[in-house]
Amino acid sequence: WELEDMLAARAWLVKSRLALEDGIFPTGYSYGGYLTLLALGKYPNLWAGGIAQNPVADFTLMYEDSSAYIKGYLKGLFGGTPKEKADQYKKSSPIYYESQVISPILIFQGRNDSRCPPRQVELYETKLKQKGKEIEVIWSDAGHASPPIDEQISRQESMINFASRVLRGVGT
Repeated sequence: WELEDMLAARAWLVKSRLALEDGIFPTGYSYGGYLTLLALGKYPNLWAGGIAQNPVADFTLMYEDSSAYIKGYLKGLFGGTPKEKADQYKKSSPIYYESQVISPILIFQGRNDSRCPPRQVELYETKLKQKGKEIEVIWSDAGHASPPIDEQISRQESMINFASRVLRGVGT
């Protein structure tokens, strides 16, 4: 239902004239980053671009690379393991929709993230680049928690620069 909420919020923003129809970016951290990538793949024509921090890109790889605690969470979420519920893991993973992505993407990912392990983002980035999609991943040594303040400031600057570049000319 989260994607439906995002679509309703987008429609409201446009209808209320608070946002330009071709100038909306989904953004999010962790699960919000997952929803950002999923929205960009499932509803590609609605977004100017997207920014995700420490997202889930592939639930199967996440399961494979995670601790027993996270594996238990995913088994509960999907009602089984990736082998038992392969179709559910697949259709819930943004990587499954990578060929539909048309908007530029900026991702921040920690190399030491145990909650959203980095291999899934590496594969997502590779697949999008192989198809000529615009994606930039900024890697850090961080884990899943908030990075140090200097890195947070740097991320904010990168996000503003990315959005400014992508939005140049929108609404003119």
